[in-house]
Amino acid sequence: MEQQNLLQSLKTLHIQAPRVFIVACAVCLYYWHSGTGTIQTVEQIKNGTYDTGPFNRSDLIAPFIRYRETFQVAPAYNLSSCQIEKVMTTISNAVFCYITNASEFVANSRRISTEKYSTRLCLNQNFYENFTAVQELLGTSKTEYTIVRDPVSRFLSGFVNKCIGEGSYCKERCFACDGDMSCFVERLHDLMMLAQTGEFTKFHYELAHFSPQTWYCNFKEHLYNYKILRYKEGKHGIPKLSHELDAIYKAAHVPEEIRQEIHKELCCEFIFE
Repeated sequence: MEQQNLLQSLKTLHIQAPRVFIVACAVCLYYWHSGTGTIQTVEQIKNGTYDTGPFNRSDLIAPFIRYRETFQVAPAYNLSSCQIEKVMTTISNAVFCYITNASEFVANSRRISTEKYSTRLCLNQNFYENFTAVQELLGTSKTEYTIVRDPVSRFLSGFVNKCIGEGSYCKERCFACDGDMSCFVERLHDLMMLAQTGEFTKFHYELAHFSPQTWYCNFKEHLYNYKILRYKEGKHGIPKLSHELDAIYKAAHVPEEIRQEIHKELCCEFIFE
């Protein structure tokens, strides 16, 4: 299915089921812009005073649920990145693998731009699933960042990759909806409603890949701890994001030769999905 057709389907579904896509979430409304107005909106959403009209608050997926926390960490540089599924997680794993194991990475003929999730070199190395554990490891002088993505773009990317791509050989994927977006969204909504009330707490593949971005990284309590970068689409966005990442790595005192290789792989070789 072409992405343009998927976008049209999403618009149609938006009309049919606004409770799913009109999420009471400042991140979705403002796409993570900074500023006094946005901070005030975030706080209103956190404390439940944000006006969600004309939609009934009880029908909306709640923001800032503490559902999933996964981090890549480079202890030598007091550096960490909180991972949000469908936002560069595989490439981020490769970057941190190279930062922490550059010699081994090169000796194994690996490249940041060609690492695959299933065969990645640093399997579960420097990988943490608890915010508190990361804070204890890195101490007070640390650099923490995350990359966020336009919610519609992230959803479409996830749907094409997981529900259509993986769904072609794994029929159980995406609730066995066989590429039917309406079926998938309704079932995902039901599962999210259970998760936000605490009735469903275990790992679930679809929930992990499609939850609102505010459900990651313990954003409810620590949103302002992070340097937040925006995932950038297209050939002009890639170099800009690479420069922003380089500034973070430079501030964390990652050596220049390592930073140059990361920049080259991201800017010149890697094509974002």
